This record gives sequence, structure tokens and C-alpha cells, in this order.
Amino acid sequence: MAYPVNPNLTAAVSAATSTSISTSSRLRKGWNDLNPDLLLSILSRLSTLDLIAGVYAVCSSWRSAARDPIFWRILDLSDWDAIAARFGAPVSLSQVFNRILAFSRAGASIERLYLPPFADGQDLIFLADRLPNLVYLSLPNPEIQEDEFFLALPKFRFLTGLAVDQYFGTSVNLFSFLQHRRVTEFKLFEHEARLEHHHAMIICHYLPNLKKLEIPIRVSRQAILTFLEELHGLEYLDISGYQDSVINNEILEKASRLKVFVWHSGRDLGEFVVCSSCGGNGSVAAPCQCVLEEKVMEWLANP
Repeated sequence: MAYPVNPNLTAAVSAATSTSISTSSRLRKGWNDLNPDLLLSILSRLSTLDLIAGVYAVCSSWRSAARDPIFWRILDLSDWDAIAARFGAPVSLSQVFNRILAFSRAGASIERLYLPPFADGQDLIFLADRLPNLVYLSLPNPEIQEDEFFLALPKFRFLTGLAVDQYFGTSVNLFSFLQHRRVTEFKLFEHEARLEHHHAMIICHYLPNLKKLEIPIRVSRQAILTFLEELHGLEYLDISGYQDSVINNEILEKASRLKVFVWHSGRDLGEFVVCSSCGGNGSVAAPCQCVLEEKVMEWLANP
């Protein structure tokens, strides 16, 4: 026996079925269905290490998105222990860099490069042939051969920023080369030696266009004044490495024109003192250890 079909019921069933299929389809969407703008936002929060050692294995859409040049303008390889651990085997700088180029195809996009502490002259020469548009180079290794250093450096045609060990950072040969590059950013890595007035004069003479200067090492008061007086376009000055009280009202007044001035405010605002017994730095609230030991000995001697 045939029953009449209710057209309203048929429409409702059809709509419900369509909704169910649509919902099921949405639930089955994978990572490759993620909104492209949202995907780029997610990837922008990842490190270089995550991009080269993880993202490429997720799916084709993520792999394609991670090749966007925006992610490769800054290449930070300074934490080499983490990089080696992620690869799970000993790797050389050239091996990692070749993998980066093979994955990202971003050699021309890299603008700032932070090398690991062991990177040597041969590594520098290798990279110089593959990074035509580099503008900033961080090279912490103090043991690079000078001939290799100056063989590689001219190949970075657009270099306007450099971070080096103090051995190179006070080299007239280096500054003579940089003089024609209109360098605007310069940094010296930590070193036992102290930066004196004549070092500051060399930097100011050869790099008059500096806008950002980082000297996180021991530095004399006269050297600081020289930077502030001679570098008229300076906007950022970091002198946080000094160990003695060198800041006075004259320096603070001259530094007031800067956008950023990094210094040990605590040390120069009376929070730190120099121990009269051993010459060490201590806190006003916490006396130097040698003073405490002296008081203990006095107590033992006079019960």
C-alpha cells in the first residue's frame, strides 16, 4: 500500500541531511583547510628552528606557507645546541644552512643573520656567496682569521650593521672598510678588555652615521661622553656592561636626546657600593661577603 508523501516532511529531512553532511564535512577538515591569513599568523610566532625542523612535515599547505619570505628576513642560528638537538645528530653550519635554503628558497630574503659562537672564517665565506641582500651580521667568534674575515666581508654588498668581538671591534682595518658602507648599527660582544676613549674616537671617526650602538662591555666615562658628543645621529646606546660607577649628571643630560639609553641605573643611583675592604661590588642592603666574614672573626675573637 502506498502512502502519500508529505512534502513538508520531505523538505525537512532533506535539509537535516544536508546540514548533517555539511557539519560532518567541517569536522573532517584538516590543517590544510586553515584560513591562509590565520596560518601565517600562527607561523609568525614560531622560531627558525620550528620552521625548518617541524612545519615542513605537517602538510603541503603549511610547507608552502612557511616559504613566505616574511619568515626568513631574520635568521637566528645563535642557539646551536637547540638546533643540533632538534636534528638529532651532529650537523655543520653549512648542512643546516643548505637545508634552510632547500626548504625556504629564501637566500635573497635573509636580511639579518645571527651566527653561532663557533662560526669561523670558512663558514663566513660560504655564507657570503649565498646571502646577497644581508644588511646585518652577528659574528661572535673572536678567533676568526683576519684574512678570511676580510675576504668574506666585501661580498655582503648591502651590509649596514655588524656585531663582532672586541678584537675586530677596535681594528682600524675593519673600520676603514666599514667607513664606506654607511653603517648605522654596531655592537661589540662581551670582552675582558675595557673600551677606552681612544677606542671610542676610532668608532666615531669611521662610523659617524651610527644610529644604534651596543657596548655591553666595560667602558670608560670619557668613552661614553665621546659617543654622545660625536655621534649626532645616535638614537640607541647600550652601555650596560660597565662594572664601575661611570654615570654622572653630564652623561645623563647628554643622553636625554636619545630614544633608548641602556645603563645600570641601580649601580649609579646608590643601590650598589664598592667594598672598601676587597674592592668588590656589593649592595647597600646586603654587605659584601668579606665584611660579614670579618664580623664573624671579630665575634669569635671577642666572645
